[in-house]
Parts: sequence; C-alpha cells; structure tokens
Amino acid sequence: MTSAKEIEVRPIAKRDADALIRRVHYSGKVVRNSTLSLGVFLHGMLEGAMQFGPSLQKSNIVHLVRDTGWNGFLELNRLAFTDALPRNSESRALGIALRMIRKNYRIRPRAAVLRVFPICS
Repeated sequence: MTSAKEIEVRPIAKRDADALIRRVHYSGKVVRNSTLSLGVFLHGMLEGAMQFGPSLQKSNIVHLVRDTGWNGFLELNRLAFTDALPRNSESRALGIALRMIRKNYRIRPRAAVLRVFPICS
C-alpha cells in the first residue's frame, strides 16, 4: 500500500500545472495570475498540482495579520490531485509546500499568511 510519505513536491512549469488542473480540478479552470506552481509526484509521475498567487481580494486580507505587507502573503489558488495519490496526500503536500515557501521565498513565518479555501466536491 502506498503512503503519503512517498510523494515528492517540487516546482513545475505553470503550463504543466495548468494542464493537470484543467484535466482534474472540478471547475476545469485555472487562475491566470498564479505565481508559483508546485507539482506533486508519486513514483516519478505528476499526479497533482498546487498553484499559489496573490489573493483575489488583497485589501480584505492585508489587515488580518499585523506587519504583513501588500505582497507578504499568498493564496492557494488551485489544488488538484488525481485519485492515484494515497490518502492524506493533500495535508502532506500542503505541509511540504509551506516549508518550501518559507525557506525559498524568504517569507517570515510570523508575517506569512497562506489563505486556503476548503471546497468539497
């Protein structure tokens, strides 16, 4: 049985993430202004994509956390996983993504905000 610990998360080209999202996401739509695309791989195959970018309603969000600048936060614009991924892959991938963002994009953990919308379908 495959475990969520076997997944890998790494940056991918936006066009690759867009293609997977169009194929797998329930809306079939991508967000054009996403700035960071991360792929979720299982045994070397792209099985999921996460796209992060600016919030659609920045002015409503910027005041939620003190000392957060206009560009001090990201929003998870799209999350799309195939059924090939094992259970708990979403949580594991988000955890890995957050650590990658904090480490590689120099966002201070205290002032960093990641906005996620839970949608069940």
